[in-house]
Amino acid sequence: MSMAIADHPKAGAWGRLLFYSFLIWVFGWIVGPYIENNISTYRQIAQVVEERDIDSAAYMYMDTVGSYDGEYYLTDSFKHSQRDDYGLTKAFFAGVLSCFAILWLGWRYIL
Repeated sequence: MSMAIADHPKAGAWGRLLFYSFLIWVFGWIVGPYIENNISTYRQIAQVVEERDIDSAAYMYMDTVGSYDGEYYLTDSFKHSQRDDYGLTKAFFAGVLSCFAILWLGWRYIL
């Protein structure tokens, strides 16, 4: 008597793990770079980081005065460029709303 895959609950768990790992890979290597290349604010931030040779990963994971200085320099560069497409804009709130929609879909259909 052979047992089907449905009889093994661990097989379904491994399948979900592999599927969600694949989704993380897709967002990290396909969706993320696409968004970075098509949103002007991200492009400008990346340009400032490259021009000033800023180690942005170090700023994210350090709680030192340097990280606060880096945040100040990036924010100040936007203020002095007379731009109005950063901060609490419609695009920002649309992004927050889309994050909540993705969370709701996950809780509704995955859990």
